Order: sequence, then C-alpha cells, then structure tokens
Amino acid sequence: MLFSLSKKFLFIANLKTASSSIEKVLAPHADLRLLQSQNGKHLSYMDFAEHFKWLLNRMDINELFVFGVIRDPVDYAVSIFNSHHKEHFRGSQKLYTGGMNFADFIAKWVPKNADQLRPQITRFTSVDGRLVTNFLISFDKLQEGLEVVAKRLNVPELTELPRENTSPKKMTKGDLSPDQVAWVEARMQKDKDAIRRYADKLIGFS
Repeated sequence: MLFSLSKKFLFIANLKTASSSIEKVLAPHADLRLLQSQNGKHLSYMDFAEHFKWLLNRMDINELFVFGVIRDPVDYAVSIFNSHHKEHFRGSQKLYTGGMNFADFIAKWVPKNADQLRPQITRFTSVDGRLVTNFLISFDKLQEGLEVVAKRLNVPELTELPRENTSPKKMTKGDLSPDQVAWVEARMQKDKDAIRRYADKLIGFS
C-alpha cells in the first residue's frame, strides 16, 4: 500500500501480483508506505479509508489516481499455494503448504486462511461495493498497464520492474483437475466478472 500526496496516487497492493516489485520502484515517491504484511501492506481500500480517513481528507479524492493489479482467479490460487511452500512459512502450521497437494489445500488450508482466497476485487471496492480504482491492471497485461501508470505518474522506472518476492514453482494451473479449477472459479466468480468488465480500462481519467 502506497499513498502519495505529491503525485496524488494510491496503490492498493493485492497478493501475488508483483506488488513487492511495484513498491520497490514507487516507494520513494510515496508519503505513506506500508510495505510489510504485518503492518498493512495488503490493506483493502475499505480498510485504508477507515484507518487513514484523516489523510484522505487532506485532498480532493477525485484527484487521486487509484490503481492495482488483479489476477486470473485460478492462477492466483495456484500462486498462493506455491508461495506458502517457502521455508519461512515452515514454522507456521496454519500457513505452510509444504507436503500438501491441491486437494489438501482446498480442504485444509483455505478454511484456515479464507481471507487469502477471497475474491480479489473486494480489495478494490468501497463499503457499498463500488469499484474505486481508476485503473485495474490484469496481471496478464502487467507490462502494458504499468506503461500507462508510468506515464501518468512520470515514473519511467515502472516499465522495468525488479524481481521481488518470487514464489517457488511447485504447481501450475495445468496440474489442477477440472473439478479443482471449477471450485476456484466458483469461489472467485466476482473476479472473473471484474476482469471482464473493468480490467485494463481507465475509469474516471482520460
């Protein structure tokens, strides 16, 4: 989560969507930087607006360029599964996915960590369910989307992201059974709809 009064932007950091790489480049231009998960890195817009209402009141919210990245739901779920194979999760029985297959992930891990596998679009909506982003980049078109953001914010470095916080390649989308794909898509149906309706389009800004 990055907020800038000078450049008038809010970056909402979704999980497993290159947020660490984007933050690495944009952090020097932000006045508020929440870069660690335990400190609010992945706050939704609703939570940000509640906790930092005083900050939002210091500017015309309509002048704020709000953006983030959303991922295909099945790719997102697989990336969540893979990322929790990392060694630093080994000490957490709740978070570690080492030794699990995807069926175990669905049956055991997701119920304990439901907030990590909820529709991504909920990070980008207001209390009344209204989309608040001016630009919702689909992960599949990340480079093209960041070129738009780089031009708008005058931060050309965004077009050449460093690689940060990459996940181990334990499983791919192709490894899932049709039933597992259907389970993820049903759970994340709102994301499929949001990508179709809103992704890669400037909303409220020309």
